[in-house]
Amino acid sequence: MIEYKDGIHLKGTGLWFDSKKKTDLTFISSADIEKFTAPEKIIATPETIKLLGNKVRRAVLLSCPYNRPFTLGNLQVELIPSGHMLGSAQMVVDKGDKTLIYAGDIYTGELPSAKPLNVRACDVLVLKCCNGPDSMLPSIKKSLENLILFIEKSFSSDAIPIILVSPLGIGQDLIKLLGDKGYKLALHPSTHQVTKVYESFGINFGDYEQLNPANIENRVVIIPNGQIDSDEIKKINDKRIAIITEKNWKDKTSDDDSVTNFKFSSNAGYEDLIKYVDQVRPIKVYLIDKYANVFAKTLESKGYETIVLEKPTQLNLL
Repeated sequence: MIEYKDGIHLKGTGLWFDSKKKTDLTFISSADIEKFTAPEKIIATPETIKLLGNKVRRAVLLSCPYNRPFTLGNLQVELIPSGHMLGSAQMVVDKGDKTLIYAGDIYTGELPSAKPLNVRACDVLVLKCCNGPDSMLPSIKKSLENLILFIEKSFSSDAIPIILVSPLGIGQDLIKLLGDKGYKLALHPSTHQVTKVYESFGINFGDYEQLNPANIENRVVIIPNGQIDSDEIKKINDKRIAIITEKNWKDKTSDDDSVTNFKFSSNAGYEDLIKYVDQVRPIKVYLIDKYANVFAKTLESKGYETIVLEKPTQLNLL
């Protein structure tokens, strides 16, 4: 039996997956989990635990590297890469007669600061669907080409390019990509702190330093989303601003038409999720998140048995 209520609970065990409420034991699939309440005990990769930092300081931390199976009661459990960000993981739960995979956020391409997605066959798959069929996500390569054009045009007009991007995850991918291209970067303190954690796991970001508005000549400035009116930006006179998001930037940031929008994503697109399911070949697929109902119809047309987890309920899963 599975119980679904602000997280997914494998009944008969104390194990939850990305629970939003306080539990005895929760697997955390990545450090960018939303609405997080620290449980009593956490299973996560070493990278995720370090990125969560003070958020989990009072929890018992069960640090589990990738591809090292371990026993949890009568379960055999293993964490494998999900491709979404540094330390992000899927959990493989083997009950002996059936295998479940909780996928969390996945990315089917390659990101510069994450291990590639590991595809594993299973009987039951629990999958997040955060992108719909109309979500047109450009490739990382194409998005980077357009962003570099923006940066070069800014420099050529004697303006400082300022990029607003999440300080965790896709922000480090962008910093890595720009650093590899030889750009000098100035990072907001929150972004700088996270980047230092990434660096401690062996990722090289090139020439970057913490933002000092008085010393940003020939540097690309990286600021968290939502900081468009921050003091750091106001102190910079000649500037051009871009925001990195998967959505229309006007929905949550500013109504300033001088801001340029670029789309990057570390979540699998709709068609990529379909290919992933076809590779996993589960008997049942349980779906969560915004586009679960739409995705269920697509999978059902391909012959998969699907169940949408959209309200508290109990389901026969294993």
